Order: sequence, then C-alpha cells, then structure tokens
Amino acid sequence: MARGKVYLVGAGPGDPELMTLKAKRLLGQADVVLFDRLLDPRMLEGVKAELIDVGKNAGRHKLNQEGINQLLIEKAEAGNIVVRLKGGDPYLFGRGGEEALALQEKGIPFEVVPGVTSSIAAPELAGIPVTHRGVASSLVIVTGHEEPGKEAPLDWKAIAALGGTLVVLMGVSRLEQNVAALIEAGKSPQTPAAMVEKGGWPQQRMISATLADIAKKAKEAMIESPAILVVGEVVLLAGKLGKKKIAILRPAAQQKESAALAESYGFSPISAPAIAIAKKPLPDDLRKRLGKAECVAFTSANGVNMALHSPDLRRALAEKMIVAIGPKTAQALAMQGLTATVPEEYSSEGMEKMLRGKCRSILFLRSAQGSQYLSEGLKASGLYVDDIALYEVVPSGDPLLDELIKSANSVDIFAFTSSSTARFLIERAGAMGLEKQLRLALAAGTVAAIGKPTAKELSRLGVVVDIMPEIYTFEAMLAVLRELAQ
Repeated sequence: MARGKVYLVGAGPGDPELMTLKAKRLLGQADVVLFDRLLDPRMLEGVKAELIDVGKNAGRHKLNQEGINQLLIEKAEAGNIVVRLKGGDPYLFGRGGEEALALQEKGIPFEVVPGVTSSIAAPELAGIPVTHRGVASSLVIVTGHEEPGKEAPLDWKAIAALGGTLVVLMGVSRLEQNVAALIEAGKSPQTPAAMVEKGGWPQQRMISATLADIAKKAKEAMIESPAILVVGEVVLLAGKLGKKKIAILRPAAQQKESAALAESYGFSPISAPAIAIAKKPLPDDLRKRLGKAECVAFTSANGVNMALHSPDLRRALAEKMIVAIGPKTAQALAMQGLTATVPEEYSSEGMEKMLRGKCRSILFLRSAQGSQYLSEGLKASGLYVDDIALYEVVPSGDPLLDELIKSANSVDIFAFTSSSTARFLIERAGAMGLEKQLRLALAAGTVAAIGKPTAKELSRLGVVVDIMPEIYTFEAMLAVLRELAQ
C-alpha cells in the first residue's frame, strides 16, 4: 500500500474565519484529522474524516508528544491523508518541527501549512498593534512555560533590555514568576502590560495594568488559559483601537442583521439570543374586534410577519389606519404592501398626539408580554384600547446564551431590546447558578435599554441602566453608545 501524506496545518488563533483557505480545503480532503484542544469546534463541522482528539492540557495529556508522532506515522503508513490541526502556527511553540522530523525520519511525505499566530492576532484583535511607528519597532515572542530541565533557559535580563514589544505565550500558570523575573532583570514595573484571554474566540477579553500589577489583576479577573501576556507601550493603544464587545440578546432570526449593524458602528457583536418567538392561535372573535377598531397598531416586525399570514387580517387592514411603533415595523409592513403612520416619539404621548382627532379606538397586535406602557397612556387620554396577542416570547434555550453568561465578565455592553430579554437573561443565569457573576458583569459593563418599558423592567430586576436613546430603536442605541465610546 502506498504511503499517505501528513499536513501540519495551523488553524489560527480561534475564529474559524481566520483559518486559511488551504487549511479548510485540506480538512475537506483528509482521511484522518488529529486536532488540538485549543480549537473552536466549528472548525471541524462537516469534516468527514476520522477525528482524533490529541489535545494537551497542563498536566493532562491524552497522548504525549512521542505518542502523537507515532500515531501520525501509523495513519500515514496506512495510506491516509492526515491533517495534524494545530492552534496558531505549527512551528511557533507548536512542536510542529518535532513532528516534521519524526515523519522525515520514517520517509513519510509531509507539508507545512502556516497559520495565523495568536502572538500577533490576539493583541491585534484586542486593539494592540504589536509594532507601531514611534512606539515599538521590534517584537520578541517567548514561551512562558518552558520544558523542565531545559539546557538553555530564557535569559530574562537580555529580554528585558531589548525594548519594543514582548509577547509571552502559554504563561498563565507562571505569570507571577515571569513578571517578577522581568522586573528583577531591569524592566520598569510601570511598563504597560495586558493579558488577552481566548484571542479570536467570542469569549475574548483583555485586562490591562502596569507590569507590577498585571499578575494581581489577572488573578482577580480569573484569567485562564489560553491567554497571552503583552508588555510594552503599544498596550496603551488599545484604548483607542480596541472594539467594545456588545451582547445582542434578540431572537435568533434578528441576530444576523443586528450583528452587521453593530459592526458597522464599530462594535464587536456577541450573538446570544435570550428569547424566542412562539406563535399563538388567533382569537375566534378576531373579525368582531377588528370591526370595532378604527386604528390597528403593530409594535414589532415579528407581529407584522405573523399577522399577515391571516387572510382575514390582511383584508381588514386595508380598511384601517395602520400605526407602526418604529421604522423597522413600518418597513416590515411596507414589504407586505401596507403603508403605516409612525409617531415622531415612540411613546403613548407620541401616539396620542398623532392620533388626536383621527382615531377613537385602537387595536394592538403584538406579543402576549407586550408592555402595557403604551396602552395605559392611551387609555388615560380617552382612547378605547384593545389587545390581541399574536405570539408570546419564551426563553430561547440557546446554548449561545449560556456561553455568554459563563463569560459575561468579558462583555463591555449589554444591549437589551425588550423587557423579556432582561428577564430571561437573569432567570437563565439564576438557573445556571451564575446570577451573582452576571450581576457583577452588568455592574461593571454598560447596560443599554432600548426604551422606557425595558428600562423599567431592568430597574425592577435591580439592574442599573446607563443608556437609553431618545428614539427607541436598536440603531439609535448603537449611535448613542458610539458617541459615549469616543
């Protein structure tokens, strides 16, 4: 049988989109894939090959390096196309060179496929350029976790004297010792320093301090591996270049559009649906209640899309004044061929001002949990108000929400677009036993509420609201947040 071939492939820092085209192509062609622990599971989605986890963790190895070398040899000798998928770049502290030599010794063909190294990508994604004109013109990359008994240990004195930017990989467990060695070797304790955890992952976060304080601050923030230490004046640039991470809690169907909008405003979106939409049956007296109403109001695009599935509703709407609470709702109606009037202010006062003299009765078509804020205000102004629940908002059960809660301390901004997003986020955190941690993250971050009902619910839940736009839309919220960040 002809011998196979081994590809030593760098997977990049974490984000599957940062893998090279060649890496993705080889995964599709592979018979066998040996992969590391520091990989996003999405990288292996749809891969048909035999998947073998050979990940190594501190003190816990599924296979030692010699075992991995031998497995590569065995799989290749059996005639397979083998991909050895490694985090970052195969030859930068990835032991790819050792694997290459072992394969060469056995006469097995191999090829190296470079990957984006976290030593540059992780700081970059956190807003730290490792070199910058007038600030740093050199970069030193070292390992923070040397092999025991190594003949030539790191010369911290030489490293401290080099200047420029220092990046220390794999040094979380020895952070205190490494920092102490740098300072003892002559590096100023006041040198800016940062820890970037899970660079390129949705849970990425960064903390910064002086070199003297970074170990203490990392311990308080519970920074875990994988994380890298960055030392140098370039760390200060993160204040200007770093993107704020914003948690988007809307339903899954709205995540893509909302994330794209958040990116256009300069934020790094984290998709974490807190709610889902469950359609409700229409009431038997629908026609009767529609007949009584002079105006029909929609409070969301979700309500529009569900209502217009009903031929009775579609026909009835042609004879009514239609009101949309906000431009997105009006846009959804326009896509169905219906024109809606939008109040200047998305509140009961704005509605009452717009409807004065035009409408004496109004029917709301909205969620079962729709805020009574609008209804109460309109009733007080003398209008007859009716409600039909087209759908109800339920907990999403989305694993992305659980991931957000677990890593809430890495989030800069929490964007609440409804009362339900607030309520279900807190409830889910409580069910996971992480409510205290979530509340600490909310207090440390920026809490944005899309409007008065959402702000009121957050207040009821004991969460302080930092920002509420004058116009109650997600884009207006992003605009205010961008102004605050500048």
